[in-house]
Amino acid sequence: MNQVTPETTIGELCGHEEFKPLSDYFFTNMTEDVWNRPLKYYGFEKCGFAETLERIKALVASGMPLIYPVYQEGDDKESVKLVFMPPVSPVLSMTSSHASGNSGKPYVLICPGGAYARQWGMIEGLALGARMNRLGYPAFVLYYRTAQKPPFDPPLMPKPIEDLAAAIRLIEHRAEDFGVRKEDYAVAGFSAGAHLAAEWGTVNHGFARYGLNGPAALLLGYPSISTDLFFDAAEEAGRKGQEADVSYLKRLGGGSFTRESLREYSVDHHMDRNYPPVYVTACKDDPIVPVGCSYRLIGRLRELGIPFVANIAEHGGHSFGLGIGTKVDGWPEQAAGFWQQMILEKAGKGK
Repeated sequence: MNQVTPETTIGELCGHEEFKPLSDYFFTNMTEDVWNRPLKYYGFEKCGFAETLERIKALVASGMPLIYPVYQEGDDKESVKLVFMPPVSPVLSMTSSHASGNSGKPYVLICPGGAYARQWGMIEGLALGARMNRLGYPAFVLYYRTAQKPPFDPPLMPKPIEDLAAAIRLIEHRAEDFGVRKEDYAVAGFSAGAHLAAEWGTVNHGFARYGLNGPAALLLGYPSISTDLFFDAAEEAGRKGQEADVSYLKRLGGGSFTRESLREYSVDHHMDRNYPPVYVTACKDDPIVPVGCSYRLIGRLRELGIPFVANIAEHGGHSFGLGIGTKVDGWPEQAAGFWQQMILEKAGKGK
């Protein structure tokens, strides 16, 4: 890893030959200013770049298939892909997974964030996948459909939710090939990706609507679940004479969105007692997603009696990835422990 340093830019990183097969999934649809920023800008240590790139290097070197199209056809669905990350041990081999005793493990499906305009795949997808691999769990990173430019009529939603459902169907169909079991999976996500993951538990757009089994847990990093809070922020900016960026809300609800129309995708309005258990982490100084989104989610989980663990820190900002060296350092291990506890409790109730 001598070639990649904190001074390496995103563009330079994606040009490295040793990472080439996965480099298109590091950062998608980025603007030129972002492309030219060094990795230290995002927190080289905090986000776990070195650890993640070592894992990616090993995956690429293994020569095994890593990228899977979620759909077989559809012009706007070509970009929807799964990146498969098997656990570190045993040896990376799709054919040897059963002989090694690794078949039938619960998997985690990870949704990177990016305001539904792009995916911060390295920081908010592959990094968590690498850490989960180290903990012994198979991981999939989902690259769902996004929309970059206006007009947003019709809106992007619910296409990303359809992609999530299609990805789970694909994993279930090929569970034996991947060495995973269909039950007890987790869905994780960050920011808008955490909104997508949280949607998977809702009454109106969740797993039940698609006739699929629900997850054992949702693992959410700074989830943007409340459209009301984003609408409030836009209104407040208007009162102050400031221009608010409402592209995120337009992607959810179209160019002529209203507070009421957006609520179709406000997770807190569509939860019931069948909502999956949740691990949530966020920081109070997040400048992008109000920490109030996490608090609103926590409040609803309490009201409904849904098991949850909340790891809310004073400082750490947004897009902290693995959060190494921050107040939430170790959150992936905590989240994995919570997920496994939910699996054990479910198994105990079934006896």
